[in-house]
Amino acid sequence: MARFLLTSLLVLFVVGQQGHAFFYTHYTSPSAASSSRHTAEDAVDTKMAVFFREEALRVGQSLPFRFPAAVTAPLGLLPRHVADAIPFSSSALPGVLALLGVAEGSAQAMRMQDTLGMCEDPGLEWEAKFCAASLEALVEGAQGVLGTKDVREMISRVPSTGAPLQPYAVRAVRPIGGDVFVGCHQKEYPYIVYMCHSTGPARAYEVEMEGASGGGRVTLFAVCHTETSEWYKDHVAFRFLGTKPGGPPVCHVLPYGHILWTKKEAAGHSSA
Repeated sequence: MARFLLTSLLVLFVVGQQGHAFFYTHYTSPSAASSSRHTAEDAVDTKMAVFFREEALRVGQSLPFRFPAAVTAPLGLLPRHVADAIPFSSSALPGVLALLGVAEGSAQAMRMQDTLGMCEDPGLEWEAKFCAASLEALVEGAQGVLGTKDVREMISRVPSTGAPLQPYAVRAVRPIGGDVFVGCHQKEYPYIVYMCHSTGPARAYEVEMEGASGGGRVTLFAVCHTETSEWYKDHVAFRFLGTKPGGPPVCHVLPYGHILWTKKEAAGHSSA
């Protein structure tokens, strides 16, 4: 099982990744702090067109989505022994910048600091959270959070080249068994780093959609977070959807390269 997971994930990593910081529910990076001061109108940005309301997830409905192009980490996927040998902490960042040839004070250095801050942030009280810089650490972390070695990874099948904002017609919706999942999102770093966290109470779906403007057919995995009362009040999802902590479920699709994990025995589909 572990060898199969590593092989399938390796194919994904070689193709390329793209990451979004806005999926995390708690941490706000210093470089992004000014975004929390944007108005509701500013928040309705095409970059955020991955969020939606759960009641809209119905066959025949049309939802606006934008899928950014994949971005490959410059150094790609590191072997575990190499990743483990590189310090991964804010205190060690100056030495890491020198080791990796990144200029201090550069935009890349700031993005690395943001990633480290997000990984070091303890998260919510109930939240299990880890960062992984190798395939082995990624799989083992998900297994540890879910409490079983028998896990299933779910990865959206969308173009790695991206697709512009456009309406997508919902063709099929299949609920995923289970009520707690692990979401993994790539973060900005010279090599591949994933920030993973338990979703808390949630519902997940596999969704087939078709774009209206050359987006083609895509198969997406989506998560609807049903308990958001402890989320950061200025989370972009609330501003995009016009809701607030503790309100209706916040749903989002997983763009290219993001991974959703669940227990394999709970992952059966039922039609909707």
